[in-house]
Amino acid sequence: MRRQQMKFQLTAIGLACATLLAGCGGGSSGGGSGGQAGMAQSVSFPFPGGETVAVPPTIATILLKATASSGGPITYVSNTPGTCTVSGATLSLLKAGECSVNANQVGGDGYAAATQRQLFVIPKRPAAIFFRNPGAQPLDTQPLQLAAESSVAGSPPVFSTSTPTVCSVSGTTLQKLADGLCTVTATMDGGDIYETVKVVKTMPIGSALAPEIKFLSGYKNTTTTNEDGKVDPRGGSSETDWWCKGWCDVSVAADGSSISNTYTYKNQPYTDGRWWRVWSEIDVYAPHVTQISNSKDTFEGARIDAQGALKFNFSQNQEWFASGENQVEVDLILGHFNRKKDNGECNVHLRASFKPSSPAPANYSLKLRDFTVADSCELKDLNPWFELQDYSVVAIRFASPVGNFKVPSPTAPPPNYPTTITLTGPITFQ
Repeated sequence: MRRQQMKFQLTAIGLACATLLAGCGGGSSGGGSGGQAGMAQSVSFPFPGGETVAVPPTIATILLKATASSGGPITYVSNTPGTCTVSGATLSLLKAGECSVNANQVGGDGYAAATQRQLFVIPKRPAAIFFRNPGAQPLDTQPLQLAAESSVAGSPPVFSTSTPTVCSVSGTTLQKLADGLCTVTATMDGGDIYETVKVVKTMPIGSALAPEIKFLSGYKNTTTTNEDGKVDPRGGSSETDWWCKGWCDVSVAADGSSISNTYTYKNQPYTDGRWWRVWSEIDVYAPHVTQISNSKDTFEGARIDAQGALKFNFSQNQEWFASGENQVEVDLILGHFNRKKDNGECNVHLRASFKPSSPAPANYSLKLRDFTVADSCELKDLNPWFELQDYSVVAIRFASPVGNFKVPSPTAPPPNYPTTITLTGPITFQ
């Protein structure tokens, strides 16, 4: 009886040890071979994506870098060989689409096999279409030749229209059929390598008008428009190092309908022939834009399509008007950025000027095709209309090229030479 009890105890201990070894992976150098499980391990497989597909015959490659917690070697297998293939640790990207790769560790030395998968998208290469709107067209039988370029050699854009009752398109020829807005789409199908790109332009035909773009409707305060764009009133003279220095005054009407900025020259003008100057200006920004990038193009802002004019209400003070030098410069500050040779930061400016016929508030309309390049930022051969088509209008500047230093204010003790810019109501493009 005692021998049987001892035999039973030894058998139970043996079974417990066998169970423990099986659960822990011990007792086998095969790491799972012969039906025995090995110690669990993990595979770390960092995300390999982000690289775009290359232009044939070049093939883009990525070096895969997975590791196993056991320290064992990794082998890679592509689950999508039509999109990406693997040779050793090198992944070749054959075309855009989903790529699935397994990183495998076969196990051994007491470890069970382990696999980690990565699934990611190989993006197509970016592409662009340059399709500038020819603008409003008369309703006549003269066909219009459409022109557009793609950034992909040998893949010209294809034109189509979604307004067949107003215009028809055949190849690059547009026929004008009726008054209205003609909508034309230029499309480039990039296939397996490039993105498919579409650019839509709307051309007014006959009596139709381009859609109105509201740049701003009014002002919340002296620094913000109703559309949360920035407002930046400034002024100065050679006597104040070209800054306000207490000689500026800006105000907004109680109902937010207008804003006024005054720079008051408070010294007697020079009489010994020395050069000097006075200026006042207001910069108003596009909806939700509070700054212009100082390192790259600014994409936010108003995008001009077929709009032909800038419309606004402007007034100036009687003294500035009476000086006779009451010209006003209007600058469209574009999102087109360039760094100058001296490392200066610069955005392209387009400019048009007008001379108010009265100091009183009046509506003005400046044709966009009358704007010329005021600051090219050292870029060559800029076409103003192409600039308006290709880049956003980030801000509009209303400025006095020559402020008032001739006519003092009759309502304040001299010296007092005010230059006041007032904008009232909405500013629009149409």
